[in-house]
Amino acid sequence: MADGLRVLIVEDVAAEAELAVRQLIEGGLRCRHVRVDTEKDFRAALRRFRPHVVLSDFTLPAFDGLAALDISRRESPDVPFIFLSGTIGEERAIEALRRGAVDYVLKTNPARLVPAVVRALRDVSERARRRTAERQIRASEQRLRDIVDTAQDWIWELDSTGHYLFSSASIRGILGLTVESVAGAHFRDFLHEEDRTAFVKALAALAGEQRTATGLVARWRHADGEFRWLEGSLRALTGADGLVSGYRGTHRDITERKQQQERIARLTRMLQMQSGVNAAVVRIREREELLHEACRLALQVGGYEHAMIALVAADGRHALPWYRLGTGSEYLADLTFPISDGTEPDTSLIGRALRTGQITISTDLTQSEPPVAARSELVRQGFHSVVALPLIVDGARIGVLALASRETDQLSDEELRLLQDMTANLSFALQYRQKETAVQYLNYFDPLTGLAKRGLFCERLDKLLQNRVGPERAPAVVAFDVMNLSNVNDSFGRHVGDLLLQRVAERLKHHVDNDERIGYLGGGTFVLVPSEADVSAENVTTLLESTVFHDVFHIEGRAIRTSFKSGIAHYPTDGEDAGTLAQRAEAALKQAKDSGEQYLHYQIQMHSDIAERLALEHKLRIALDEQQFVLHYQPQINILTGRIESVEALLRWHDPTQGLQHPALFLPVLEASGMIVPVGEWVLQEAVKECQRWRSAGLGPVRVAVNVSAQQVRRRTFVEHFLAAAGSCAAAGFGIDLEITETGLLHDMEGASRKFRELRTAGMRIAIDDFGTGYSSLGLLSKLPVDVLKIDRSFISGLPADRASVTLVSSIIGLASAFHLAVVAEGVETLGQLELLRRLRCNYSQGYLHSRPVPAAELERMLAAQTARAAGRAAHVEKRSG
Repeated sequence: MADGLRVLIVEDVAAEAELAVRQLIEGGLRCRHVRVDTEKDFRAALRRFRPHVVLSDFTLPAFDGLAALDISRRESPDVPFIFLSGTIGEERAIEALRRGAVDYVLKTNPARLVPAVVRALRDVSERARRRTAERQIRASEQRLRDIVDTAQDWIWELDSTGHYLFSSASIRGILGLTVESVAGAHFRDFLHEEDRTAFVKALAALAGEQRTATGLVARWRHADGEFRWLEGSLRALTGADGLVSGYRGTHRDITERKQQQERIARLTRMLQMQSGVNAAVVRIREREELLHEACRLALQVGGYEHAMIALVAADGRHALPWYRLGTGSEYLADLTFPISDGTEPDTSLIGRALRTGQITISTDLTQSEPPVAARSELVRQGFHSVVALPLIVDGARIGVLALASRETDQLSDEELRLLQDMTANLSFALQYRQKETAVQYLNYFDPLTGLAKRGLFCERLDKLLQNRVGPERAPAVVAFDVMNLSNVNDSFGRHVGDLLLQRVAERLKHHVDNDERIGYLGGGTFVLVPSEADVSAENVTTLLESTVFHDVFHIEGRAIRTSFKSGIAHYPTDGEDAGTLAQRAEAALKQAKDSGEQYLHYQIQMHSDIAERLALEHKLRIALDEQQFVLHYQPQINILTGRIESVEALLRWHDPTQGLQHPALFLPVLEASGMIVPVGEWVLQEAVKECQRWRSAGLGPVRVAVNVSAQQVRRRTFVEHFLAAAGSCAAAGFGIDLEITETGLLHDMEGASRKFRELRTAGMRIAIDDFGTGYSSLGLLSKLPVDVLKIDRSFISGLPADRASVTLVSSIIGLASAFHLAVVAEGVETLGQLELLRRLRCNYSQGYLHSRPVPAAELERMLAAQTARAAGRAAHVEKRSG
């Protein structure tokens, strides 16, 4: 700027322009200026004068400041544009900044002009310097790209979130993928799910002092669907602040080397498994324990992911699952395996093994032969092969040891011989083992944890109480729950939850000196009789915290940390028999969970409180089965037109004995019991049914908003079920919308956001209910695809007298306007509130001023009256125009 700063001033008053120039000169800025006040002159000055900065009034008689801003942004985008005005308001200022102005200065505050101009010029200079650097970087990158494209290894770069920013062309030779298909994708899309945790940990470790990692081996999906073994080296990329901004690495294909290593390792495992079974045959005297040990060895030593013992039923015509261990076994509980007599084809691998007495193998479950029971379920869970090993005692085929694997390689002849020898040794040992039948076992023990069920536990405890002698301390019963088990099941699958319970049981058995003092009551609840030294609540809590729950549980490559809550009942104060003690320990546990306490002792009033809650839960289950729930609808009024444009569906319970019940009395029980999910599905179906009926009757158009809980949203099939129910209702202004509270979104913001986007694409609108009462309102607006904010009634009740309420409501409406969201005010009860909301430009009003929540029939009358009024007005207008 050797000839001085060139300032283009859009101003219709010459004196105002001179004042601005004088302010710049006094601030040390030598400048030349041109003043214009029409669009034509402004365009010409941009071309000829080539200003360094534009100063513009907001309102001119023959021109408009925003129009000048738009022209400047199109024709001279690098020239900073500053509004210098005495009339600009906050809303206009926000709009100006949104459209590209760099600042605005009030004429009443001229001292801000020079700093604003200096800052704008500095920003322009910085951008120019950055563009020059970028050109140089691009040239350097091209040289590097040429080097990368000729390399045989796959070279890649990730951003800090794990998405690919760059991939070398060698990925085609390694994974059969194109560079374009990888760009922008997340590394998880190509990495085997079992290797993702290790890879994520390796990336996380790079954030520490060790910024490089080598020798990381993992499976990556090839374009043909198969997985290849790649060995990689990683490096963290850091920004100027020293924080990790991304990752760069190389990978090479080591599949053949890995497969050879795995073949050797598998054969070694087979030898070790055979050796373990042979040792168990000598060591273990009980048949059931021997079979359990064989399954355990198959998983922990042999490397199989699932092992099952199926025993031939009494009729000899089918086999039933008796014991199963490993992942993905839930579906087997109700299966039967028919045994053909040779006249009919086999329907299962186990049936064929029992019919022929030969080892039967399916090395590729995607093929239809040989027959495999529950083939599709096995494939869905990732299993690739199954082998059925018949157990033969005195010439009779008594059962099968079935092993399933996710490995894809064929079994070698050496492995088959080892399996055959192992099965022969196991069968020989079973001839000399006698004990109770499988049915007796399952009557007394939980097959998942191997612990005593309630009946056996209470039987053992009663014996313990009867055999007490001398000054022994009175025993106690502790019931404890594994917390967040349902979250584990929802997040990782039920089989992971089962494995977690098994690990808890294993640790419990390891740290309790007598297995007869522990049991499993189902639903994640364990029961324990502490030793005399540990009988106090504090000691029991310390025992569980320091042993069972001290370390994380490593399950299928996941690190799962969980905790417990417990309830304690003391003999004889809280009960004189085992059954009563166990029930009252459970009652104390229930109270501890409800109150948030780590543990609680049983108290008499707990029994009545829990009984009352269970009774209500029972009545609500009956209410759902017998259709005692009803929906009432409360209109949402367009404040400008006074028209009902939407309604909120509100749940009510018509108790046959006590009449219509408000949801505040029963919603907490629905939430705590999990019944909120089926009840929520009923609400959606009922609202859709009414919406379709109103549309068929010509009432409306009107949209129906239904409330959903966080439990519903977390379900994997939430979007699928919602669209299946509500999709048919979306047409001609009708539709189903979704309301959820802020606090209901905090547990899984990312998952909820993804699901809501799918629903919006299908025409649903998303509303945040009770806005302003949660913890992260601004964060929600920036992360969630939201259409509507509903201001909580607690903020509306103070209007119009309470200034704090006015300020708060005005701020929420302004915030919603900035994000282009509609606003519904809840709990509007007075004309004064409605008038203030109209002045604040609130969109919709909902509350008793307009209508209480009403049954569907009454709402239909309101909609019909509204439709009739609209038709009358239209006829009147048509008559006048005629």
